[in-house]
Amino acid sequence: MSRGLTAVSKSTIERLHAALESGRLRGPITRSKLIAYGVREQLDALVSTLAGYSTQACLSLLGAVLAERERFDRPAPELVWTGPEGARATARDTAVILRDLFEGAQERVVLAGYTFLNSERVLKALHESMQARGVVAYFFVEVSQLERGVADPEAALQAPLQRFVASNWRFGPPFPEVYCDRRAGQPGPPWSSLHAKCVAVDGQRAFISSANFTSRAQERNIEAGVLIDDVTFSGQLERQWLGLIRAGLVVRWAPSEE
Repeated sequence: MSRGLTAVSKSTIERLHAALESGRLRGPITRSKLIAYGVREQLDALVSTLAGYSTQACLSLLGAVLAERERFDRPAPELVWTGPEGARATARDTAVILRDLFEGAQERVVLAGYTFLNSERVLKALHESMQARGVVAYFFVEVSQLERGVADPEAALQAPLQRFVASNWRFGPPFPEVYCDRRAGQPGPPWSSLHAKCVAVDGQRAFISSANFTSRAQERNIEAGVLIDDVTFSGQLERQWLGLIRAGLVVRWAPSEE
């Protein structure tokens, strides 16, 4: 039934819904009522879809159409690329996307990566946002599993976490919260790695890529990724990572007091 409203603009549907909800317009809907209310476009579609229905039925139908429009009226995912490109390529550059995401962050950044190397250029914009706006950053990073069992696995994981910070965050404070998989404290087999490469910003934008956080991956490799400007997906990705903290499935870097 809503197929007849496909060509009707969202603003018109919202206007009619508000008018019916406030009582300024009442069902059943007729052509003359719509014209009197000031609606003159897509009259055939509106009348054929809404005619004969009560005010409440029209509200329900228009509300359902608006909900579907909200669900599907989202920016399309964008291809993000590192490497050589053909003449008609339209993909966006990996390094540029990361810089834009970090520069635009207002509250928090959730970042997961497998390999970090020469990453100061990649992460500098994030540090500047943390300084300027108090952005909180959560890093989930790969730490190799211990080779042998130890009495205090969590304490043993602090050394590789400290090395990660020392190698990749030379800006000084503020520092990100850095986490690794708690299973890294148990020697294998079975073996596991944190192999994800993704970023979620403010629960609104998400970037997932094959590219590690290295200058080589950002500038010279052939890498492919996707930028998703969608609150539902980005919020889900963010909650997935932060949920590991709440569930106690990760170990947090504890800065030394030296």
